[in-house]
Amino acid sequence: MRKLASQTALYGVSYFAGRLLNFFLTPVYTRLFAPEEFGVISLLYAYITFFNILYTYGIETGYFFFTSRQRGGKDLIAGTAFSGHLGSSLLFSGLLIAFAPFFASIIGYPLHSDYIVYAGLILLFDTLSSIPFAEIRRSERALRFSSLKLVGIILNIFFNFFFLFFLPHAMISEAWEWLRPVLSYLYIPNAGVAYVLISNVLSSFITLVLLHKEIASMKIKLNLYLWKNMLRYSWPLLILGFAGMINETLDRILLSARLPGSTFQRMEQVGIYSACYKLSIFMTLAVSSFRYAAEPFFFNQSREKDSKILFAEILKYFCFATGLIFLVIVFYLPIFLRIIGKDYRQGLAVVPILLLANLFLGVFYYLSQWYKQTNRTGLGAVIAIIGACITLLINFIFIPSYGYMASAWATLVCYLFMAVASYILGQKYYPVNYDIGRIGLYICGAIILYMVSRLISNHDAGEFHAGQMLMGTLFIIIYVVMFVYLERPNIIMKYLPESLK
Repeated sequence: MRKLASQTALYGVSYFAGRLLNFFLTPVYTRLFAPEEFGVISLLYAYITFFNILYTYGIETGYFFFTSRQRGGKDLIAGTAFSGHLGSSLLFSGLLIAFAPFFASIIGYPLHSDYIVYAGLILLFDTLSSIPFAEIRRSERALRFSSLKLVGIILNIFFNFFFLFFLPHAMISEAWEWLRPVLSYLYIPNAGVAYVLISNVLSSFITLVLLHKEIASMKIKLNLYLWKNMLRYSWPLLILGFAGMINETLDRILLSARLPGSTFQRMEQVGIYSACYKLSIFMTLAVSSFRYAAEPFFFNQSREKDSKILFAEILKYFCFATGLIFLVIVFYLPIFLRIIGKDYRQGLAVVPILLLANLFLGVFYYLSQWYKQTNRTGLGAVIAIIGACITLLINFIFIPSYGYMASAWATLVCYLFMAVASYILGQKYYPVNYDIGRIGLYICGAIILYMVSRLISNHDAGEFHAGQMLMGTLFIIIYVVMFVYLERPNIIMKYLPESLK
């Protein structure tokens, strides 16, 4: 448990720092771009995230599965996975770039085929980086993983500021006149959205170059027998990934299609929802950091004698930690909301709902180990497909009447279903004696404390009020004290001196 905690902390600190730096782009975008322009950026990245699943098709998890069971040399497994990605991603990106005008017209931007070209390059470079990053995770080099991710994010921020601020300023400033002949080749008037994508292309490419040591260590050769076995294990994860992306990103696409009003009004609502969605980033970061550390950890620990006891204990503490994050964000929301522009704050009601949704997504990720360990990835895909159908159905029916609130509730209902379904099936195929009572207490306790605070308070959730903040702090202390009292025999008493026990 200490090993997993240290790995999670290391992933978390660096990954959190990197994401936080990237998060600083939100106040930049929400002040530089109008809501409808920010909606375009959000929509494009929803498509990129969705297609990233097609490009990687679950091979990362298959890589962990095969290397944990020593099916061939690790270098051969890594080389086969990387070679497969190289061939398929070149094919996919080649098709996107070759038919860019066609795809641009499909998504509603026929005059911006360049968006498709940039998206194809981002997908290509990110896919080729996935197996080298998976090898770093497998070998538990969390510091190198997080450092490279952080470098990529810093580069992305640097290029954003270069293209969006420095370049337009330099083109009109006398101080930079001597450099203007060179900069003129880079300057495109009114190319804000394109510059955001170009910045990502450059940062993804440089990150791939920085992974040259990991790539050089692989046997870059496609072993067809091994490749077929890896695909047989991983293809259900492709379906699961698509279903997961439907749950995570399709709400923005459906909002743009199902909301009433003009295109301008629809994109404005997408922009507001996307900006408020980003306020749940701290829960997402906690879940993502834990997931990065946990997946290779569980594969490495699964053959140990007491692994299931360990797995049961970890979930309990994970639920407490995410419950605490939920309370901190909702009680101090008047502070966090300053990150986004005032025009976007009308959508704050979705924040608690999305925080809970991401909490249950984290529980699902944790419980998903059963189908990865038992080679029943097809059942995991079925759970995700049903979850995706729930998301589609709720969004399709209720968006015209309830707007982005319908999308928020659809996300919560979907992830709650997936967590419960994964638990039920997991107990059948890979039974673990989870402490359901404590897990339910930590999750429900956080929800009840929040609901009580809303019943007592007569102020808006995003309104700064000293009494409300004080009450929130008191409720957080109550939550932590409850955990300390209940868990003192399991953890705290182990570290106390005998004289204090």
